[in-house]
Amino acid sequence: MVSISLATIPIFKRNILELKDSCKSKNISLNIKNIKYIITSAFLSAIKKVDQIEEALIAKGYKN
Repeated sequence: MVSISLATIPIFKRNILELKDSCKSKNISLNIKNIKYIITSAFLSAIKKVDQIEEALIAKGYKN
């Protein structure tokens, strides 16, 4: 489980950079007032990624 956790760090970093670029293209400034939108998007993306990992592990037979 630790290796899965460490492997997802670059994925989340890339996701944050993509969110930052999309905000820049939409002329949304990155300040404290707008940070809640970025954090919400990053959190939802992380939940989707965890769900995908869970489905892959269950498909491979790693069930409790």
